[in-house]
Amino acid sequence: MIGIVGAGITGLSLGNFLEERGVPFRILESSSRAGGVIRSSRVEGRVLDHGPQRTRVTPTIAGLIRSLGLEEQVVSVPPELPLFVLRGGRLRRVPFTAQDLLRTDLLSPGGKLRLLREPLTRGFDPQETVGAFLIRKFGREAYENLMGPLFGGLYGSDPGEMYVRHSLAETMEGFGVTRSILWAFLRGSFNRGAAPPAVSFQGGMADLTDAMLERIRERVSLNSPVKDLERSGGSGWLLRTGDGESLECSHVVLTLPAAGAACLLRRQAPGVEERLLRLRYNRLVMVHLAGERLLHGLGYQVSYGEGLRTRGVTWNASALDRKDVYTAFLGGARDPGALELEDEELGEIARREFLGATGCDARVLAVGRTQVPSWDRSWVALDGMTLPEGIHLATNYESRVGIPGRLARARELADVLSAGTSGR
Repeated sequence: MIGIVGAGITGLSLGNFLEERGVPFRILESSSRAGGVIRSSRVEGRVLDHGPQRTRVTPTIAGLIRSLGLEEQVVSVPPELPLFVLRGGRLRRVPFTAQDLLRTDLLSPGGKLRLLREPLTRGFDPQETVGAFLIRKFGREAYENLMGPLFGGLYGSDPGEMYVRHSLAETMEGFGVTRSILWAFLRGSFNRGAAPPAVSFQGGMADLTDAMLERIRERVSLNSPVKDLERSGGSGWLLRTGDGESLECSHVVLTLPAAGAACLLRRQAPGVEERLLRLRYNRLVMVHLAGERLLHGLGYQVSYGEGLRTRGVTWNASALDRKDVYTAFLGGARDPGALELEDEELGEIARREFLGATGCDARVLAVGRTQVPSWDRSWVALDGMTLPEGIHLATNYESRVGIPGRLARARELADVLSAGTSGR
């Protein structure tokens, strides 16, 4: 029996992959709902996502969509939609081709010339941050106006506090980038054209997790918080829930946030507990707006010199055909003080700054708060960390973030666990 603690996207996908392999498992979830950070709702008939807004369709995700019968519910993002950066009070188009790079007004002529030096620069240093790396490779102007906002926006983090080896290096490796990012961009292997298509679902991203839950519902226990983890016999483990239930497991997979995993490992792996508690999370505010007119594009990020509290805005209205819906993000590592404000004030800030950036007036539909792993300097705590035999971490802080990364990790772990159980 495989015990999985947490019914978020990783726990549910791991359960589905184990089900396909015929491996017995049980998922224990402390809350009354599955899906974790993936949550969708309807407000005034409009679909709102309170976590990830869309996902890239990797082969693993494509296969899962087919197996779950979700093909008819897929909403595809038009691949030609422009993306913008707000700089100098204006929305400026992000370049995705060599021709766009020559024409872009996000960079001055001097800034464009500085880019040409990039192929002559060396690769990253193990102790180099993403911010320092991108400034050294492309210059400060390109970093502050383009690359910093785009990369930092993926994590809600500050690239100046993120080591390349913990974040950007894996992305470059996945696209086959060895030394020159610019050369890979120009030849088309490291730009939007090389990325898998982006999609969501008619009822929001929760359609995916709901379908995964439905397939394995009899193996998922909601409202079942795990209170203790202890050894059982030689190499097995015992999970004890708050209502007194005990579950004997050959392997335990923790898909919890760092603090929750640390709590369960306190007695069995105190060194691991201390490391996990050092990991920092970035807190974010999501403000869903109903705009008065349709804007054409994916949305925009805000350059570092604008002095705004909005980090970026996703244009769900045009990207996902969500009537009037725009999702603004505030807070994060570069503005943690935003989280101290009341929801009403945060909503007004988002509405006002959105109007200033786009000329589109809007009203607030919902204000929510979430947190995401920062992948900053605190991630050195995981270097060299080892877990007790039979215990596994599968989370957005121990391997690649994003839904494709979560499913890839779940499939990889399902293969390992399947091989391990079949050999018993």
